[in-house]
Amino acid sequence: MPQNNIAEFLEKERNLGKVIRFSARSRIKDESVAEHSFHAAFYSMLRADMEMQAGKSIDVEKLLRAALLHDLEECVTRDIMHTFKYSDRKASEEIKRISAQFFSELMDSLPEHMGEKYKKSWSEAKSDTIEGKILMAADRLEALLYAMHECSLGNSTFQPIVEEIKEKIRAVGLESANRVLEGLEAT
Repeated sequence: MPQNNIAEFLEKERNLGKVIRFSARSRIKDESVAEHSFHAAFYSMLRADMEMQAGKSIDVEKLLRAALLHDLEECVTRDIMHTFKYSDRKASEEIKRISAQFFSELMDSLPEHMGEKYKKSWSEAKSDTIEGKILMAADRLEALLYAMHECSLGNSTFQPIVEEIKEKIRAVGLESANRVLEGLEAT
């Protein structure tokens, strides 16, 4: 894609509305990557506010940029099954490398100053910073709520996923994430 071809970039980005998450599983209600990204960004904002209320300093703009960009390459790569993606360390690293390549190519259609900024945001999205941890927890919360909704609709195949995601949320180690999880478990 040539630099500064924003129309082509926007056309590709719009594909996120067509990319279905959990695509290898039987689902009752589909969820697109666009829906997921919105919810992950929204939950990131809520968590940031909760963490700031507790006295932590959060770069909210950095967090929200990362949240909006964190799965953007899926407009080209599509959804890769989680169990496959993380089944082997070498495979995970290779998928991450290839995803970065696709993301970089996608960003090459934007003006250079924008593309470089977005590449940096994407590469740091789930880092060990407070913003990275918030995004990681928000991303998992979104998957958890989707899985819980599938269960509530009668799709019991998502029950093991619910339990797996809860453990992953706890592993992030954010107090706000644990509070939200406790609230969900109490309902």
